[in-house]
This record gives sequence, C-alpha cells and structure tokens, in this order.
Amino acid sequence: MTSTLPLKGIRVIELCWVWSGPLLGQFLADLGAEVIKVEWFKRYDLYRTRGVERMAGKYPERMRREMSHSFHGLNRNKIGLAVDLKDPKHKDALVDLVAQSDLIIENFTSGTLDRLGLGYENLSDVNKAIVLLSLSGFGASSRLSQMRAYGLVLSALSGMEAGILDPQDAEFIGSPTFVASDPNAATYGLFAAISAIIGARKTGYGSHVEISQLEAVAHVAENKDKELKNFANTLGLKTTFDQGDQEMVPCLDGKYICVAWPENISEQEKKYIRNEITIIEREAAQKLIDNFKIKVVSIVEQSSEIGAGASTKGTLIPTVHPVTGPEDIVAAPWWIDGQRAPLRKAAPTLGEGNDYVLGTLLKWSQEERTEISLFDLEKRFASKK
Repeated sequence: MTSTLPLKGIRVIELCWVWSGPLLGQFLADLGAEVIKVEWFKRYDLYRTRGVERMAGKYPERMRREMSHSFHGLNRNKIGLAVDLKDPKHKDALVDLVAQSDLIIENFTSGTLDRLGLGYENLSDVNKAIVLLSLSGFGASSRLSQMRAYGLVLSALSGMEAGILDPQDAEFIGSPTFVASDPNAATYGLFAAISAIIGARKTGYGSHVEISQLEAVAHVAENKDKELKNFANTLGLKTTFDQGDQEMVPCLDGKYICVAWPENISEQEKKYIRNEITIIEREAAQKLIDNFKIKVVSIVEQSSEIGAGASTKGTLIPTVHPVTGPEDIVAAPWWIDGQRAPLRKAAPTLGEGNDYVLGTLLKWSQEERTEISLFDLEKRFASKK
C-alpha cells in the first residue's frame, strides 16, 4: 500500500500568516512533510484571533490567541516555533534551521525577507539545495509589488468578482465576505513547491519560486475564455472555446436545474425551453433537455445535503486542541489508497515546539531556550499592568 504520507522526510519552514501561505503549509503537512511554523509573541499569525475578536479582555491573551477555530483548521500537523526574526541570535537560529531543511514558504510583501537579510541569495549560501517559495500578492516584478494585498482586493483586481452574477437577471453580486484568491494561490503553490523540491533532489541545487496571487486568481477568472477567444480572433486563429452561458431554471416541483446553453441557440429557443421547464418536474425537465442535446445538471439545495461533511464520510475529522478541547475540522480533500491524510497533531500553540526545534535540532541550551519563555512571561505580565 502506498503511504498516506508521501512527503515524509521533507522539512518545511513556514514564514506565513492568515490564509494562503498557512493553507499551503497545511497541504504539505497533510502529505507528510515536517512543517515548522515560525511566529513571535509580538508578531504572530493574525488568524490566531480570527473569530474570537470579541473575546478580548474576557480571557487571558495567552488563551485567546489559541482559541480560533479558523487557525486550528489551517494549521494542523504543524510544529510551532517562536523566534524573533529581528533579533540577530534568533535570525541565526533560523539560518541554522535552513541548513537542515528542504523548503521555505513565505507570503509576505515582496522584499520583506531581503530587508531582514534572509533573501534567497543569503539562504542559498547556507544550503545550495534550499527552495524558497514566495507567495506574494502581486509578485516581485509587478509595479504593485510593494503593496500589501488582501484576498478581496486580489479577487476584484483579477476580474473574478465581476463574474459573480445573479443567475436570474445577470446583475452583479460579487463576493461580500468570501474570496477565492487565497485557497487558489495555495493550490498553485503546492504543485510548484513539490516540483521544485523534486528538481533540487535531482540536481542538488534549489531555486526561488515566485507566485503572484493576483495572476493565479486571474488565471481562473470567469471571463478568461471570452478574452482569449477575442484575442485569438484578432490573430486569425480558430479556437474551441465554449462561448455559451449557464442558467439555473426552476421546475414545477420547486427544484432547479442548471442548463448550459450552447453558443448557437437563439433567444427565442431559450425562452421556449425555459418556459417548458417551469411547467414540469425536474426529472421530466432533464429528459426534455437531453432531447435537445443540451448539457444539464441538477441543483442540490436541501440544507441537509450540502455543506462540509455532505460529500462523503470523513470530510470532518475530530481533533482535541489543548486549549479549546474537542472540535471538528475539515479534512484534506484527497485519499491515497482509499485513506484520508491522517491527523497527526492539532494546530500548534505559540512556541510549543521550541524545545524540539531549538533544543533537539539546533542544540540550544536549556538556558537559551528559557530566555524565550521568559520573554513571553514578561509580555503577559506587562499586558496586565
């Protein structure tokens, strides 16, 4: 049987926060890589308090920063390391860790690592086989490279938002709270990271992989095919792009079907078929559409049939977090030899892996490791004054 942990033996340093980078790190961890998530007590992942903002003052901060279900769902199977990258000694520790690692992932604004003295050239001097994957909003070569980016902005700039329309009247809806750019960028980053690691293992030399989250989401934007077809037409090239559109149509029994109208159908034909669908039940409507050689699918809208956990058994996996206790998180969306990616540990509390990383891997003394713990204690005490 093939192992459910094909990346076992790969060590990843995660310098990421919020969604896109941590999700990429979780994909790698679910596949078996040892992912070490780097944070600091004054500058930890913002998602540690996502959804628990109103708990400020009601719980000690050392507890509140561990209570976010969003953070737990994006950071399972990882090891937590607390070091300050602006402290020379701590930065040296990260460099020593790079010498023992295969991949670094970061989703900071372009140039941040260079300003810290941790750019690719510096890291490559320590480990010729290291791969650095940068997952910035716009990419280093963009004229917007120095801008900070957030998912809704990237989705809007890419054209993705413009394609979210009301199926009844084609009016613009957009996505008020949820965006596609973060998980989309993580998915592109996954195959780029694995490919780069394979290349480094073969040649002995790593690389700096850069991904623009904006370009990644533009690549899947709604109107891409139409734009490409128009461009192809200006060059005199023939294409096979489907220029039809889709529409959800209600049936007599209150259910819906989604019809993929072909490009060559007239508005009069559409109107006739649409009217016929509305006066018959969904099963009969599907047969009617089949007779016209038009693609159609049923729309599931019963609340009991949709949502996480509906697609197949095991979509939600139980875990026990050391602070919040038992909870369910969404499993990785793949199976290897019929098995889900296993849950090896809950999301890390801040700095929980310092003894392992600094002590076992980097051979720091107990006194050196204690300094970091004391900093956290002093910070907690200061926050109560």
